[in-house]
Amino acid sequence: MKKPDANNPETPAQPPDTTEACNTPTRAKVRRKIDAEVIASMAKAVAKMLTESEAARLCGIEPRHWFEWKSRAGRDIRFAALLEQVRASRINHLLERVEKSADGIDTKFPDFRAALALLKITDQKRFGDSPASVNINAFAPLLTDAQIAKVEALFLKSKAIASAPAPKQIQAAEIVPERVAKNE
Repeated sequence: MKKPDANNPETPAQPPDTTEACNTPTRAKVRRKIDAEVIASMAKAVAKMLTESEAARLCGIEPRHWFEWKSRAGRDIRFAALLEQVRASRINHLLERVEKSADGIDTKFPDFRAALALLKITDQKRFGDSPASVNINAFAPLLTDAQIAKVEALFLKSKAIASAPAPKQIQAAEIVPERVAKNE
């Protein structure tokens, strides 16, 4: 193989990838510059619940470069503000989609589950998925003593049924047909 001339402008900077050039060092990985496009895509990815390291790899940069860049000159505070803005925008967009689905706008059929989801978001205490606990003392002024005693008895009975052991299962070996029993 002919040695390339370093001063010749038509000579490539590195030899082509061939079997003869396999002992040459590989090219260094090109570092992607962190610009406004990368910052915006990082904020969008982190707003979708990716970690910053995962988002950095997704954007084509090394996580350590991202954290080094972010730690300089108060950029972490500005990125946090941008991230909060992107998250707020994303939440607002998703809520608008749910509202449209609940109202039947831009959909074939309205979906009650979207309205239910909005209720859960709006008032978690009343419409959330947490198990309902009934405070009988809140209804005490409305009930007579006999009614309160009846409700307590029903509650204790249901609790006893729930905690009672399951009935014993009959095993196949315990069942003896009559014909076999008569022959013995």
